[in-house]
Parts: sequence; structure tokens; C-alpha cells
Amino acid sequence: MNGFNKKTLVGLLTLSVTIIFACNQNNTEPLNILLVGNSSIYYNNMPEMLEKIAYENGNELKTKLIAFGGYTLRDHLNDGIVEKALDSVNWDFVVLNEQSTFGENYVVNGLQRVRESESFYETVREFDSLIKEKGAKTLIISLYPRNNVPPIDGEILDYSYMKIAKELDLELAPVSKTWRDILKADGQLELYQDDNLHPTSLGSFVTASVIYSTITDSKSKPIKGEITGSLIDKFDGVKQKDSIVSLIKINESESRTISEIVFENVQKLNRAGGYLNLKKPD
Repeated sequence: MNGFNKKTLVGLLTLSVTIIFACNQNNTEPLNILLVGNSSIYYNNMPEMLEKIAYENGNELKTKLIAFGGYTLRDHLNDGIVEKALDSVNWDFVVLNEQSTFGENYVVNGLQRVRESESFYETVREFDSLIKEKGAKTLIISLYPRNNVPPIDGEILDYSYMKIAKELDLELAPVSKTWRDILKADGQLELYQDDNLHPTSLGSFVTASVIYSTITDSKSKPIKGEITGSLIDKFDGVKQKDSIVSLIKINESESRTISEIVFENVQKLNRAGGYLNLKKPD
């Protein structure tokens, strides 16, 4: 009888631990991510790529995208949609994506170029204040330059993003640096579309990988095969929920290279305190 009771007790305890563990697993809350920007983040449905990357790594991210073609962050502040969205959900991160030229109408020899923008800094300050009021973290994407401009444009972008990240203590996703490093590592990979501005599917995958590793501070495991998701209209960023398409087909070798370079750059920023002290380009 005593032996039976001991066995029964051990069994009940084991079952209780299993149930508690299972309940804790099921009650793990996903991270809520609000992405605000323009076509450089809605092309190829980058947010759903981000969700799939997280899923493949045992994490759950729920994303909401507010992005329109040609929009600057100032445009988003002015129309008020993002401010209303901030009240709708307890967001963990709000990801900010600015135009590749900061929305400045600066043209040299027929090319849109980049110059430092006080308007950009002020807009990020206003956004960050709204985001922090809601208890969320601001993550800003350090965006790549256009593909057909002089290197100094990329240097000005990098400097500007690091400057505002340092001032406001923002989390920064080093997309620009990662794109450069990947293109150096394998010149056969195509991240830009023919318009020298928008990302290919692989470019969007790289951006999603950088955001994932920045948010989770972890390296994504290599992914191979096809990622599917909703079709997003290239003109206005509207998601066609009933239309499922192939977002990207990627092989394990490409994915591993991307993952390693992404995590190296994220760790480099972490070791430096979240931003690099870059000298203002001449």
C-alpha cells in the first residue's frame, strides 16, 4: 500500500510539472511589432518574412504594417494613423523606416542625393516621444542608400542614423551596413531591383533578418525553401489577404551567410553600446 502511494504521488507530481510547463509554454506572449514606413519595407511583404523567420527560430512575432509608397516619417505623423494605432495594442517595438533621402528634395546632376536633415531628426524625436509614452521601444532602421549614388550618400545616412540613435538611446537595426557586407561577401547576390532603390526578395529577407536579430539579440538559424505570404500591392502597400504568393525561395547556403553577417553586425553594435561614433562626412 505504501509503495503504491509513493508511486502514485511521484506520478501525480510528474504530471503536475508537465501540465504547468505546458501551460507556461502556451501562455508565452508573442512580441507585437508595429512597422511604420514606405515601400522599402512593404515590398515583398517583408513583415511576413519577419514573422516566418521568427517562427522558424521558435519565436512568435505579430506584425502590423502602416506603410505607403513615397511616405516619409513626417507624412505619417501628419496623417495621424500611426498615433491611433499606438493606442490600439500594447506594442513591444515600433520600427521606424524613413525614405532613402530623408524626404529631402536634393537633386544633383539628375540624381536624388542625400544630405543631413534636421527635419528627419525632429520627426524621430517626436515619434520616439509618442512611442515611449505607450511603453514601447523605438527601433529605427539604418537604411541603405540608392544603388547608383556616390558612397558619401551612404556615409551620411549611416552618420545620421547613428547620431539620432545616440541622442535618444534608440535601438538601431544596421540594415545598410549589413547590405554592404553581404554584397562584398558574395557579388552574385542581388539585393537591389533594377530601379536601384527597391529591394529584391533577397534584399527584403536581409532586412527582415536584421530586424529579427536586433529585436531578439539572437542569430537566426539557416532557412531553406520557400516562404509564402500575402501579396502586397507595390503601388500603395495594400495587403491582399486572400492572395497567397511566394515571397522568396532561398537556399541554406545563402541563408547561413546572411545570418552570420547579420548577427555579427548586431553584436558589433551591442558591444559599442548600441551605436557607432561616426565622424560627420565632409
